[in-house]
Amino acid sequence: MTKKTCRFVRLFVGGMLLSSAGWAAVTIDDIRIENPEKVELDASFVRAYTSLQAGQAVDNEDQLNTAVAKDVDNLRRSGRFSYVRAFIEQDDGRLTLVYSVVPRFRLRKIEVVGAKKISSRKLKNQLELNLGDYVDDAIVGEKVHKLEAYCREHKYPDAAATWNLTPDEETGAADLQVSVDEGEKLRVKKITLEGDRFLSDSFAAKTGRFFKRLVPSLGSSSKEDAWFVSNEVRSQLNQKETFWITPWFGAYRPELVDADLAVLQKFYMDKGFLDVSVEAPEVDSHGRGRLELTYRISEGGQYRIGKIELEGAELFEPDVLKKQIFLKSGDIAAQSALDAAAAAVRRYYGNRGYVRSWVVPVIQTNPDTLVADVTLQIQEGRLATIHKIDIRGNEKTKDEVIRRELAVFPGEKFHEQKVETSERRLKNLGYFESVDSSYVPAEGTNTYDLAFKVKEKAMGSFLIGAGFSSVDALVGFAELSHGNFDIKHWPPVGDGQKMKVRVQAGSSRNDVEVSFVEPWFLDRKLSLGVDLYHRTAEYYSDDYDLETTGARVSLSKPLGPFVRGTLSYSLENFDVQDITAPSNSFLATQAGSSLKSTVGATVSRDTRDQFFIPTRGNQSSISVEVAGGPLGGDVETVLTEAKTSQFWPLWNDHVLNVRGSLSSVDSYGDEEVPIFDRLYLGGPRTLRGFDYRDVSPRDPNNNNEPYGGRASWFASAEYTVPLWDKIRGAIFYDIGAVGEDPFEFFDPEINSCYGIGARFDLPMFPLRLDYAFPHLTDEYNENASPRWNFMLGYTF
Repeated sequence: MTKKTCRFVRLFVGGMLLSSAGWAAVTIDDIRIENPEKVELDASFVRAYTSLQAGQAVDNEDQLNTAVAKDVDNLRRSGRFSYVRAFIEQDDGRLTLVYSVVPRFRLRKIEVVGAKKISSRKLKNQLELNLGDYVDDAIVGEKVHKLEAYCREHKYPDAAATWNLTPDEETGAADLQVSVDEGEKLRVKKITLEGDRFLSDSFAAKTGRFFKRLVPSLGSSSKEDAWFVSNEVRSQLNQKETFWITPWFGAYRPELVDADLAVLQKFYMDKGFLDVSVEAPEVDSHGRGRLELTYRISEGGQYRIGKIELEGAELFEPDVLKKQIFLKSGDIAAQSALDAAAAAVRRYYGNRGYVRSWVVPVIQTNPDTLVADVTLQIQEGRLATIHKIDIRGNEKTKDEVIRRELAVFPGEKFHEQKVETSERRLKNLGYFESVDSSYVPAEGTNTYDLAFKVKEKAMGSFLIGAGFSSVDALVGFAELSHGNFDIKHWPPVGDGQKMKVRVQAGSSRNDVEVSFVEPWFLDRKLSLGVDLYHRTAEYYSDDYDLETTGARVSLSKPLGPFVRGTLSYSLENFDVQDITAPSNSFLATQAGSSLKSTVGATVSRDTRDQFFIPTRGNQSSISVEVAGGPLGGDVETVLTEAKTSQFWPLWNDHVLNVRGSLSSVDSYGDEEVPIFDRLYLGGPRTLRGFDYRDVSPRDPNNNNEPYGGRASWFASAEYTVPLWDKIRGAIFYDIGAVGEDPFEFFDPEINSCYGIGARFDLPMFPLRLDYAFPHLTDEYNENASPRWNFMLGYTF
C-alpha cells in the first residue's frame, strides 16, 4: 500500500508554520506549481520568486519553514497573485513542495459607463488604475468603493457602481468595465432644529429678534430665526448646508447622521441638558434635489451643580484637590466641565508622580429640582519615578539634539505636565512629522521607562521657482536649505542647525543671502544667528536705486514660557545710486555710500497656536536699534519700534486678526536720518489701498515725491473665512499715518483703506491677493484709486 501524506505550510502574518513534528534532514525531490482554478500558468515566472530547487537538501524543519516563508512572501509582494499557498506532499518517501497560486490579470482596457452628470474621465481617474496594472476582483472592488465615495461627496448619495472583469485566459489580460448609476443629485439647503428652546432663548436668538424689529423684511417666523438661533451648534455639524456663495458645500451625506447626532447630544450636554435626546433627522425634499433636514430635540431641563464630593482620596486632602476644580455649586452642569474637573484632579496626581491614578465623575441628577450632585471617584496609583528615557525613530537626528529639549530626567518623580512640555518642544523643532511618548513599568516596582518616539521628516530642500508681486514685480529664485544641519560633520545632517542659501533675481531686485542658526550655542539654550547678504533694489522709488551689502550676528535667549530676548549687531554698507532728483532736493544729498554699524535689542512674546496660519494668540515685540557713535560708521540714528498682532478664533473656523505698530527714528548726529532708514506706509504689507511707500511726507523740491518720515503708526483689522481647502477669503480695513518729526504720531493726516482678498495657503508658495479701496486720504493721495496687491509669503 502506498503511503501518502500532506503537510501544509500555513501562511501567518509573521511567517510560516510547518505542521510536522521533528524532521530529520531531507531532500526536496520535486517542486510543483499549480493553479487551483485550473488556468494555464507560467511556472517559470513563479520559480523566479522562489529560492528552493528540486534536489536541494534541507537540514531541518526550521530551515525549510524559513525558506518557504520567504518564497511565499516574495510571491505576495510581487503583486502578481491573488492567492498564494505552499504545502508539502510525501509519497513513499518522496518529498514534493507545492506552490499553489492564483495569478492576477493584467489590465488591457478600462471603461466607465452609465454616468450622466460626472464625466467618465473624472470617474476613471478616481479608480486610480492604469493599463498594465495587475488586478483581481478584490482590488477592483476597493477602487470602485472609492469611486462611489467620490460620487457621494459630490452630492450623489445614492450612487452605486458595479464592475465586470472579463479575463482572457490565453493572454492573462482582462478588460474592466465599471457601470455607474449616480442617482439623483441631492444637496442640503437647510438644517432645522426643532424643540431647541435653549437656543431660542439664547443671546443669539434675542439678537436676531432685535434685528428683525429694526428690519421687518427679515421675517417673523421661528424657522427664519434659524440663522441667528442655531449658528453656534450648526457650525459643529459635519453635514453642511449649501449657499449661493459656497455651492460646493452641502452634499447630502447620510453616513454623517450618526456623527451629527453625537455632535448635537454633546452640544446640549455641554450646556447642562443632561437628559437631552435627539432623534434622527427627517428628510424633506423641496424639489430639484434640495433637501431640508429636521432634527427633533427634547432638551429636558438644564441642570445646575449641587454638591461636589470626592471619594477615595487618601494621599491628598480633599480640600486641596477641590482647589483644582473650577466648579462650584450653582454652576451649569456642563458635561465638558465635569470631565475637565475629573481631568484636573487626575493631572494633580500625575504631576506628583502618581501616574496610574484614575478619576471618574459620577453624576446623580434630580429631575424635579434640576440639581446634579457630582462625586469624583478616585483610584489612587502608586508613586512612580523615571528609570530611563529612550529615544526612538531618530535615524538622522542625534540623541543629544532631542534630549536637550526634554523637561524630564531619569531618577525624577514622574511628572505628566513635564512630559507633555517635552513633547511640545520636540514638535516645535520642526524636525519631526510626529512625536509620541509612552511609558512602561521597568524592573523596579514603581519605576517606569519613558520613551519618546519620533518620525523624522525631510528637512533639506532645493527650490527653483518664479513669482510675481505688486512690489517686487517678476522674480526668479533658487534656494537651498536644511532645517536639521550639522556644520561640523559629514554628512552634514542631524545637529539641529539651520542653513539657507538663497539667490533671487528679477526686474526690480537682485538678492544673495546666506543664513545660519545654531539653536544651542556653547551648549546653552542660546541661539546664534549669522546672516550675510547683498541686495540691489529698484522698487523703492523711480528716483534712485539702493544697493545693500551687510552682515548680522544675533544672540537670542528665552526669557519665559513665551518671551524671548535678542541682542544683535550688524554692519552694512548702503549705496544710493542713479539719483534723478533735482540738486536742491533731500534725495540729492543722499548720493553715495554710507557705512552703518548697529546694535539692537528686542523683547518679543509669541503665544500663537501656529507659526504660519495662526487662529488664536498674540505676537508682540518691542525693539531698539542704535547706530553710530562709539560703534563707528557714517550713520547715527536711534530706531524704536513696537508691534502687536492678536488672533481670535470665531465660529466656523472664522478668524479675526487685529494688528498694529508704532515706529520712530531720529538722528543724534549732525546728519539727517538717511533715506534708507526713513519710514513709509503703503503696499501689500501695510496700507493696501495705496502704492508701495506712497504714504509719507513729501519733498517740495522734488515734485512732492515721498521721502519718508521719522514717525509712523499703523493698524489693521482682517476677518478671514474658509472657502475651500487651503483657500480663505478676507475682508480688511487698514489705517495709518507717517509724521515728519520723531514721535509725531497723530498730527499728520490719516490714510485708510478697506477691501477684500483671498489667501491661498499653498505649501512653499503661499499667495495673498487683495483688492483695496482708499477711504481716508491726505492731500497727496486724493486721487488714489482701487488697486490690486499680490504677494508671495505670509504676513507676520
